[in-house]
Amino acid sequence: MNPTGKGTGPEGFQTQPLNQVPYPAQSPPYPGQMPVATGGYPHPASNAPNYAHPPPPPPYDANSNVIPPPQAASTTYVQVVTRAQVGPDPASMVCPSCTKHVITRLDYETSTKTHIAAGLLCLFICWPCFWIPYVIDSCKNANHYCPNCGAYIGTYRG
Repeated sequence: MNPTGKGTGPEGFQTQPLNQVPYPAQSPPYPGQMPVATGGYPHPASNAPNYAHPPPPPPYDANSNVIPPPQAASTTYVQVVTRAQVGPDPASMVCPSCTKHVITRLDYETSTKTHIAAGLLCLFICWPCFWIPYVIDSCKNANHYCPNCGAYIGTYRG
């Protein structure tokens, strides 16, 4: 050992005193580079940036997942209006307009079927009889009307 007790070891190796840090001091960080924390675990170094924790979630509400009670249901009535099923003869029914029980009034009207029947009679040498489909009610459309209020009820296409 050295007579002074410092500096070199037994084979001439350089030794350091025990109260010195074994590594040299670090240079300051480059711009934009995060500084290295030199403090010990669990406490960060005093020059390290302090990042805030995210806010805690809202408190649990025991009633948040409960389905609200059903409201008092109101009854809705839907009235389906359909065309009256009428035939070639007067029909007994309730008038949709005046809501009276009536027997319908009939008005006959010529239709395409009436004209075709008259045309066929002319083609087959029965031309003197072409007028017969125009006077037979079964070759015409029957329009049904209410005798009380005169409202149109429906048509039978015969």
